[in-house]
Amino acid sequence: MNYEVTLGRQTGVLYYLLSRRLNGLLAEAGTGITTDQFRLLTMLWKEDGITQQQLAAQLGRDRASVTRMTDILEEQGIVTRIADKNDRRINLLYLTKKGRDLEPAAAECARQALDQMTKNFTEAEEAAFSQLLQRAIENLKG
Repeated sequence: MNYEVTLGRQTGVLYYLLSRRLNGLLAEAGTGITTDQFRLLTMLWKEDGITQQQLAAQLGRDRASVTRMTDILEEQGIVTRIADKNDRRINLLYLTKKGRDLEPAAAECARQALDQMTKNFTEAEEAAFSQLLQRAIENLKG
């Protein structure tokens, strides 16, 4: 078997290259965040005030890595933790003004990275690629 051309290798290389490109664009734009932090922030831009446990589940990451990312984002003034009114053991994560203000620049970086990835695709190819990736994701979710 030629492991260099398996779907596993190709999707791994694609993830690595896309993450590296997005990290570069985020740095060039002066956002101060990484690709992984961007993924976390997209969840908060969609629904502010969720728990770290909810973030970990949505991101497919362990709670410890989400805690580390959250610590860094909190130190940067991008998110804040607020104790849940009903259960003080639970902290809810909220975006600060700085965190909300990051969205347009970070989203533009993501758009540029995805545009570069699909630059030679027709609209039909891009749609088919997206559908196939979504089916593969659903297959692995079980």
